[in-house]
Amino acid sequence: MLRELALYLSASPRSRIWQLQQLRELDAERLVDIGVTPAEATAGIREQRVPAARLVVASVQQAQAARAGAL
Repeated sequence: MLRELALYLSASPRSRIWQLQQLRELDAERLVDIGVTPAEATAGIREQRVPAARLVVASVQQAQAARAGAL
């Protein structure tokens, strides 16, 4: 906790508090660019999301395994 306070007071980019402040100051377009919603930036918590491409790959692999009789 003391380390975080020292990082924050020195405006170090490693400070989580400083990072959250900078993230909250970004406009909606910039947040979209980095893949964060405004609600996530405000809350400081990022939701765990599975990218759509991973879902498609997983479903194709499952279908192939089912056809092969592995499931």
